[in-house]
Amino acid sequence: MKIPRRMLFVSLLSLLVFVFLLFEISSNGFLINWDLFLNSWISQINHSFFAEISKIIGVLFDTINLVVLSLLISVFLWLGYLKKQATFFGFTMILTGGLIFVMKELVQRVRPINALVSDTSFAFPSGHATVAVVFFGLLIYLALANNRPKSLKLNTIIFSCFMILLISFTRLYLNLHWFTDVLGGLALGLFILTSSIILRRTLNRKFS
Repeated sequence: MKIPRRMLFVSLLSLLVFVFLLFEISSNGFLINWDLFLNSWISQINHSFFAEISKIIGVLFDTINLVVLSLLISVFLWLGYLKKQATFFGFTMILTGGLIFVMKELVQRVRPINALVSDTSFAFPSGHATVAVVFFGLLIYLALANNRPKSLKLNTIIFSCFMILLISFTRLYLNLHWFTDVLGGLALGLFILTSSIILRRTLNRKFS
C-alpha cells in the first residue's frame, strides 16, 4: 500500500510545530503572551455548570482511561479476527501514553495557578489533547481502511473531530493548561498518529 505524500507532509509538519512550541516555551517567546491572555479571558467567562461538564469530560477521557479503553477495543478486534488492526491499535495507544509521560517529565512545565481542578502532573504537552488525537484518529483510520458504509465513515469523522476539539477546549476551560500546552498536545498526537500509520503501511509493504 503506497504511503500518501500528504501524510508524510502532515507528519513532518506536526513534528516541526511541536518542536517550535518547545522552543517558544523554553525561550519565553511571543506565544507566552497568548497563553496569559487566553488564560485570563477564559477565567472571566467561566461558568460553574460548564466547568462541571468539563471536569466530567476530563475524567472520562483521561490518558489512562483511553489507553485502557483502547486495549478493550483491541481485544474485541482480536476476537473478531482482525489481529493486525488489534495489535496496531493497542500498541499505538500504549506508545502514546508512554511518550506523553516522558515529554511531561522532560519539559516539566508548571500548570496555571488558577486551575479549577487540582493536578500535580506537568502541563506540557496536554495529555488529553494528545491521546484524543491518536485515539479518535485511529478510529477514523480503521473506519476508512475497512469496507464500511460511507455514512458510517462520515459520521465517524465528524464525531471524532468534534470530540478532539471538545476535549482540548475543556482543558483550557478548566485552566488546567496553557494554550501552547494544548497546541503541543494536538501536534504531538498528530505526529504519533501519522507516523504510526506510515510505519504500519511500510511494514505491510515490506512483509507482504
